Amino acid sequence: MLLFITIQILSACSKDSNTIPESFKYENEKYKFILMLPSKWHDNYDVVELKHEDIIAFRFTSRVGKGELFRVEVWPEDQWESKGIELTKIIHISKIGELGETVYAFETPTDVQYDPNNQKDMEQYTLLKQDVGQIKASFEVKK
Repeated sequence: MLLFITIQILSACSKDSNTIPESFKYENEKYKFILMLPSKWHDNYDVVELKHEDIIAFRFTSRVGKGELFRVEVWPEDQWESKGIELTKIIHISKIGELGETVYAFETPTDVQYDPNNQKDMEQYTLLKQDVGQIKASFEVKK
């Protein structure tokens, strides 16, 4: 019995903690990146493309209340070197990949993104927000 329990514990520990069970692929062909989103995100999020100077951001929001969950940003390498690195000291942004002269960054909000008086909005946002770390870890550059 002890051997069986030990084997179960070891096999559970050996599983990749970055995998998201029952997930689906979000793929951006134009900017060449992939994220794995949990199945509970299906029909519960929207993606808005934003452009600011040379930076393209993909803003992932909850469908109810439109609270921002995270952004994947696509930076020219020279802009990242001159501005992005400094931003990592100020806001919740980090470099998650690169391809050629392109840097990919992941940003999370620094303020509350839902109406605390709206129970449905708060519940959906909280449900989706708990997966953001695993989604970030699933980021992959498509070469």
